[in-house]
Amino acid sequence: MTPSVQFESIVKAADSDSVVLHPPGNRYELHFSLEGSIDSKMVGNRIVGTAHATALKVHQAVGGGAFIEPLEGEPRIVAGRVIGRDEDGVVLVRSAIPLSVRVDQESDFDKCKLGEFINFHVESGMTFHPSSAG
Repeated sequence: MTPSVQFESIVKAADSDSVVLHPPGNRYELHFSLEGSIDSKMVGNRIVGTAHATALKVHQAVGGGAFIEPLEGEPRIVAGRVIGRDEDGVVLVRSAIPLSVRVDQESDFDKCKLGEFINFHVESGMTFHPSSAG
C-alpha cells in the first residue's frame, strides 16, 4: 500500500487540471497538477487531500529545515524527514506539507531510512489528490 498523509490547505486557484494551494501557517503557494476535480467555488476555502511526487535524485542531509522551493510555483526541491516507506519504492516525507514520493532509483531509495532527513529534486507535475472540502 502506498503511504500517504492527508493535509489541509486553502485553494488559491483551480481549473480543470491544476490547483494552487496555500497551506495554513506559511507563505507557500504551491502549484499542482490535479488528480480528480475541484469545484471553482472552492477557491478561498479549505480542502483536504494528498500530494504525490517523483524524486529525481535523493541526497541525505544533516542540517537545515523542512522546505519546498520555490515558495510560489511548481515545486522543484523538497527537504524533509522520512516518516514512512514501502517496498514498492514510495517514501512518505514530512516537509512543509506531507508528500508521498516515488523513488525509482534503488540507490536513492536506500538513502530513505525512517527518521532520516533527505532532500531531493522532483519531476515536473507534482500532483494533488483531493479527498474533501475542509
